[in-house]
Amino acid sequence: MSFLNILRPLFQSTSTRTTTTLLQTTLQTTYQTTFSSPSTFVRTLMKSHKGAAKRWRKTSTGWKRSQAARNHGNTGWSRGVLKSDSSKQMANKAQGKRLGKLLPYA
Repeated sequence: MSFLNILRPLFQSTSTRTTTTLLQTTLQTTYQTTFSSPSTFVRTLMKSHKGAAKRWRKTSTGWKRSQAARNHGNTGWSRGVLKSDSSKQMANKAQGKRLGKLLPYA
């Protein structure tokens, strides 16, 4: 039994024939566009850029990343030099705009 056959008694109670056909065509087109293909309701998700996700973290004011150095070969350096090398770098305005696209769920 189709969707229109279920609603047919409702259409027959109306007085004018044009209203009935107008309602039938409206419901039929609505039914066809709604239930014709289930893929129309599937929303694709955006993917995060994995390389950027491993390097950048979102903060309240922008994006930050670790600065290179302090991984090996640190013997012989003073504590002050090594401490200054372990700082974080903030992204500038252009990088922040690009990172917003690369990491949509951050």
